[in-house]
Order: sequence, then structure tokens, then C-alpha cells
Amino acid sequence: MRPDQPPSRAGSLREGLARAAHWSFTLQTWLMVACLIVMMVLLFGNVTLRYVFNSGINVSDELSRLAFVWLIFLGAVLALRERAHLGVNMLVKRFGPMARRVTHLFCQGLVLWALWLMIDGGWQQTVIGMSTDLPVTGLPIAVFNAAVLYAAVFMMVLTILDVLSVLAGGSVPVDAEQDDPLA
Repeated sequence: MRPDQPPSRAGSLREGLARAAHWSFTLQTWLMVACLIVMMVLLFGNVTLRYVFNSGINVSDELSRLAFVWLIFLGAVLALRERAHLGVNMLVKRFGPMARRVTHLFCQGLVLWALWLMIDGGWQQTVIGMSTDLPVTGLPIAVFNAAVLYAAVFMMVLTILDVLSVLAGGSVPVDAEQDDPLA
């Protein structure tokens, strides 16, 4: 493409998606920070109030548990994006390019199946949890189950993008590479 030509529609769409993904992951990182701050303030404040003033924050346990659950699942999504989950690749490293590609696609198929099970179960548990409230805050238990649903959907999108990238001729990751499927 010549410098005086406008960027192609596919290129600008890809750049737009990459920017949206980056913004989304930045937001998730800040949500994780917020969860940590909420947990720290509530738990430290509750312990201090209990020992110093012989009182406490009633909702402290439930809200910090909720923040912890969301922290875990937000972190799982970010770890998937950065390929930071544990993996055993000593055998795959010895494969040739075609066998590595087939193995990667097979494993991603298994991941998609597991994520589908998480989405299905997460949805069912979220629906069930809508009719049951937490004892202190009165929030529906579904706010815990929604974390599973959110993480599974987001991870499925990332996995599908990875599969499409490999099928389109992209490189097959062998280990924790900083390869963003949207970049």
C-alpha cells in the first residue's frame, strides 16, 4: 500500500478492535485493583473495629468475598490473554510446525468445550441464584455466579480469536508469548 492511499477497511477495523480490546483489558485491570482495595479496606476496617471499638461492619464478609470471586475470574481472563496459565509444552516444542498447529487447534477445541460447559453451568446457576438472597446484604447470590459466566464468555471470545488467527496462517504459540490475538 502506498503512503498516499487511505488505510484499508479491514485494517482500520482490526485496529479499532485492537484498541477496544486494549481498553477493555485496561478496564478489567482497574476493576481488579478496585476489588483488591475493597477487600483490603473492608477486612482491615472490620478487624480494627472489632478489636478497638468492639463493633464491626456487617456487610464486610459478604462484600469482600464477592470482590475476591470477581478478582479471581477477572484475573483468569487477563491471564488467558497473556498466555500466563500453566502449560506443559516440552512435548509440543519437539513437534514440527504442522503437528504443532494441529495439536494447538485440538487443545483449543477442548478449551472451547470446557468454556461452553462453564457458560451453560454459569447461566443455570445465575438464574437459580436470582431467587436466593445473601443474608446480610440482601444481594442475589447470582452476583457470584455472574463472575463465572462473564469470565467464560470473555475467554471463549479470546480462544475463538486465537483459533481464527491460527487457521488464517498465524503463528502457533508454544509458550507464554506476548502475542495478542487482536493486535
